[in-house]
Amino acid sequence: MSSGELRQTPPGGLAFFAKSQLLTGEEVERALKRMAHEIVERNHGLPRLSVIGLQTGGVAFATRIAELLHDIVGDDVSLSLLDVSFYRDDLNRNPVPKSTATTIDHDLTDQTVIVVDDVLFTGRTIRAALNALSDWGRPRSVQLAVMVDRGHRELPIRPDYVGKNLPTSLDEAILATLEGVWISREAIVEVLDTDESFVEVNRRTIKKVPALKGRVVASLFFEESTRTRLSFETAAKRLSADVLSLAVASSSVKKGESLRDTIATIDALGIDAVVLRHQSSGAALQVSRYVPHVRVINAGDGLHQHPTQGLLDAFTVRQVLSERAGTSGLESGAQLFDGLRVLIVGDIRHSRVARSDIAAYSALGCDVHVAAPGTLLPADIENWPVRVVEDFDQALEWADVVALLRLQRERGSGSFVPSLAEFTRTFGLTLERARRLRPTTIIMHPGPMNRGVEIDSRVADLPSAVIERQVANGVPIRMAVLYLTVAGSSEGVP
Repeated sequence: MSSGELRQTPPGGLAFFAKSQLLTGEEVERALKRMAHEIVERNHGLPRLSVIGLQTGGVAFATRIAELLHDIVGDDVSLSLLDVSFYRDDLNRNPVPKSTATTIDHDLTDQTVIVVDDVLFTGRTIRAALNALSDWGRPRSVQLAVMVDRGHRELPIRPDYVGKNLPTSLDEAILATLEGVWISREAIVEVLDTDESFVEVNRRTIKKVPALKGRVVASLFFEESTRTRLSFETAAKRLSADVLSLAVASSSVKKGESLRDTIATIDALGIDAVVLRHQSSGAALQVSRYVPHVRVINAGDGLHQHPTQGLLDAFTVRQVLSERAGTSGLESGAQLFDGLRVLIVGDIRHSRVARSDIAAYSALGCDVHVAAPGTLLPADIENWPVRVVEDFDQALEWADVVALLRLQRERGSGSFVPSLAEFTRTFGLTLERARRLRPTTIIMHPGPMNRGVEIDSRVADLPSAVIERQVANGVPIRMAVLYLTVAGSSEGVP
């Protein structure tokens, strides 16, 4: 989940191992500062030095390291991003067409290149990066910085700078991120508990409270949205905040205005928070650095994260399980998530919802599996805190929760499958497959649905499907996020 989502200050970070938090945000920040100082000392300052972050996990770490190097030496540092998809040695077995940006725009000949990634595992991603770098010249030296070294190398590759050495077994997973300071079990539960109060507010005849009276919330959506935009703006109004809604299609953005200038213009009007959706991964994080005094809430950034969707999905699951247990969400806390078996199905590769759901469910103690065609799995899925199932039908019998994902056709996912009919036949939740589910299994979908593709229309209307309840919970969960973000939190959520 992205830093400025629920934080006023720049992110500290978080690395967590499956279900256990290993490094706090402060510890990650200290490790990055140490690595930055080591880079300066080893290279006698920063002469002809380029920092290159590997898409997608290394981008946030590379950005932060470049900032720290600038703070130490006072000179600007060249920062670029590199996608190694086409250079991977498993391309023939699992085609992964390039879908993220490479931004190297200068010759690397005679440069000292610092390659930055989140987790070093087999070493094959780094080998692909070394092969890719040769397209931009012959660097004087290439040095490797990683946040976590988990061992199990299959190639003779060693990092020059390491945040933490973390021996693991092969079937365990590491997720390292700069953007999850608040994504601890306790902080998520705080959001869910706060949401309970706003669910009650939304059941009243007069659905409004003065919690954010006098505050100004800007709604800035660079991508089309129905549910998220309406629910955020409704949430802000029900908290009595003043809402500034920017129609990007008719704004100066169409005249070439940059994101930074757009944010500066809105900030000049006097805002307390901005709800941002953008097509570029990391946009919310970057905006939080442009305006550190403004709360930036991530409403979806590229292929990266959709944090409030992950929160409302977790809340909906807790709501259903609490009702079945004859208790309340406030009484159950996070206990109902312990060992809960969650199966996420569909376009994992292009889905920011999948990333946020996985982060939330894992932090809450769930056992998360994913099912998808090989072409719709991310290249770095081995580093995620999930298991990839081999038998989809058998996994349906295992699951307590089945969360379906929409094929992201606007992001090109249609070209990753032979046909929609083929996807439905192999990974769609058809009526026949739904009969494999236990009566208590919860069926979810973030919407909008492609009925007849990822889910049969008759399955979507089953009593066990909570899709409409997810939509209904969208407003109160975003009320909770706005309230905790702007008014304050006891769990490190400003």
